[in-house]
Amino acid sequence: MPNPNPLEAAAIGAGAGLLYWWFRSGSNGQTTVVINNYKECEAAVKILREHCEENPVLGFDCEWVWGSKGVDILQLCTHKGYCAVIRLCAMDTLPPSLYSLLNDYHVVKVGNAPLDDAGRLSREFNLTTVSTLDLRFVAVLTGEKPGTLAAMYERVVGGTLKCLDLSANWQANNLTQEQIDYAAGDAKAGMEIYTTLVQKVSDASVFEQYYDQRYDPYYHDRLKPIATNTCSPQ
Repeated sequence: MPNPNPLEAAAIGAGAGLLYWWFRSGSNGQTTVVINNYKECEAAVKILREHCEENPVLGFDCEWVWGSKGVDILQLCTHKGYCAVIRLCAMDTLPPSLYSLLNDYHVVKVGNAPLDDAGRLSREFNLTTVSTLDLRFVAVLTGEKPGTLAAMYERVVGGTLKCLDLSANWQANNLTQEQIDYAAGDAKAGMEIYTTLVQKVSDASVFEQYYDQRYDPYYHDRLKPIATNTCSPQ
């Protein structure tokens, strides 16, 4: 089947697949899965791909030990609330399917300053990530105030993101539940912000010109909003 337009696919429905290793499923059907090895990563990417066939947008975020130049955790979340928390620091080899997913132009990776995370992934793991879209572009173009992920999540979605001590050890053999919730929360928040804001435009393809661009408040806060008060793109 042809690739769907990543910026015109409506984010609908909820639910997630269950994997045979560690998972946490909420009452709303959302699932967070912690990935520790090659086999688990392959299976998780397969589910991410399946969800992207319906809506090719992923919440995208990374975590690392404070002061480090590398990346320890990669989080990817679909519109169905399926979030893979991939412990890159625990894996000797990464599956080609993960490289392919991150390098797929037709799958948009949304987050706050995603280009910075993409740069870290490239330097440490040679993981080329394309089609990143900074949520601050989406915010200002839809008439919303850009800001931190937490600030936009509160304004746009009405939720609150959990805080975590900067000294959190993302390289620990076992992540705490607090770390897992925090990591998954950021990727899920990014997806929810995008899903909410994209409904404000009649032609979301305008965002494509901001793929892989670094957001500069001095210049980009002045962008003209394109919100139309129409329903979500079909």
